[in-house]
Amino acid sequence: MITGTVSSPDSLPTPTIAGASLQALYFFRAAVRDTEIALNDTHLSVEWSEFDGCHFRQRARPVLNEEGFAAQGSFGNSPAVYRECTFERVRFKQLGGFSMGQARFETCNFVNCRWEGNFAYQADLIDNTFVGRMNGCVWFGQSPTGRRNVIHGNDFSAATLGDNVAWRGDFPLEDQRWPACFTPLVDD
Repeated sequence: MITGTVSSPDSLPTPTIAGASLQALYFFRAAVRDTEIALNDTHLSVEWSEFDGCHFRQRARPVLNEEGFAAQGSFGNSPAVYRECTFERVRFKQLGGFSMGQARFETCNFVNCRWEGNFAYQADLIDNTFVGRMNGCVWFGQSPTGRRNVIHGNDFSAATLGDNVAWRGDFPLEDQRWPACFTPLVDD
């Protein structure tokens, strides 16, 4: 069920990808519940919207066109809330992937997502579960503007954390669950 504005505005870029275009998917003041959203070949833009029980899915390997475009966008161009959603194989990457942006994630599951070049500057993370390999990302407890991100109760115990994962800006390490034999350190 979707209420609010969901559109494909002409103002969003639609680069060609393997003979087809990226589909512009724009949520503005939308309320979305129990919906499967495929992110393949999509340019996503989310503003002032709420998602409950949704399943976001992306193919295992990104497809690039001749110009190097892949599915991309932001889960929070302006504040957005995701409750009890599942993110499966989503490529979280600042450039050429999906950014968390100004989104708030509550009791969500991140399953086998690709964390490559993800910088979570302004994301709120509350009681989420992370499963799979995580490498090449930076998590911030405070945004560059000084806003304190709400971060607590996240379960990283089923994640394989690589050496290229950093916790910065007063990230509250003690309020999270970690894999056995892993000692996170704040890298300021």
